[in-house]
Amino acid sequence: MRELIKKNIKDTRAEPYTRWLVKRMRGIHMPFDLVKNEIYDRQATDVIRYVLTEHSNAIDIGCHEGQFLKEFIKCAPNGRHFAFEPIPQLARLLMDRFPSVTVYPYAVSNTAADTPFYVIPDSPALSGLNAREFLSPDKPRQEIKIRTERLDDIIPRETKIDLIKIDVEGAEGLVIMGGRDTLIRNRPYVILEHGDASSKPFGFSSGDIYDLLVDQCGLQLSLLKNWLHHKRCLTQHEFISSRDWYFLAHPATE
Repeated sequence: MRELIKKNIKDTRAEPYTRWLVKRMRGIHMPFDLVKNEIYDRQATDVIRYVLTEHSNAIDIGCHEGQFLKEFIKCAPNGRHFAFEPIPQLARLLMDRFPSVTVYPYAVSNTAADTPFYVIPDSPALSGLNAREFLSPDKPRQEIKIRTERLDDIIPRETKIDLIKIDVEGAEGLVIMGGRDTLIRNRPYVILEHGDASSKPFGFSSGDIYDLLVDQCGLQLSLLKNWLHHKRCLTQHEFISSRDWYFLAHPATE
């Protein structure tokens, strides 16, 4: 019975509420947003497993500790993979943990430059090119100097890219602008985290992100769960008004 219930609520609106309630009943006081993140991570993993083949090539931008990079290697052991992580200790960890991956200790942007980067030591996954004082204002920020590079300047043109994951705490517009040639040339699947409030400090609205990916790069946008269940892609209005955080840009022929 338990498995039947889990199957029936999977990827529905009821799933995050049900999982949050179950955790609370078990004495696990997990914030609701973290429960939603767990679901998004599972959906992203399902997409990776569906898209990648043995020889696929993939890019992880904002790699952190390599949760999804590990899945890249598992699904595409003979592919070529690239990882970008600007926090120095995490970049070194990735180099040691994934010797077959080309790891760059850079942030990806639309310019090549030296720039401030704001590390939140207690929550490194929330670190980024913007201090975002509105997010976890009680946590201290540590400003460091890092290097930004354009994806189009780093990824070899002869390497066919099949999938890109972007999780850069609001700077996804900069990443896309600096990688437009790569996106147009390869038409990859792009798993991205996006929120209008996080993106606006970098000068990008949700409408701008839609324009970049759909109108300029020729992709379509879907919710992860909708693409997994073969539902139609999002209109511009639906994307702009969505309250979800994780999306999939995918070839327009889908």
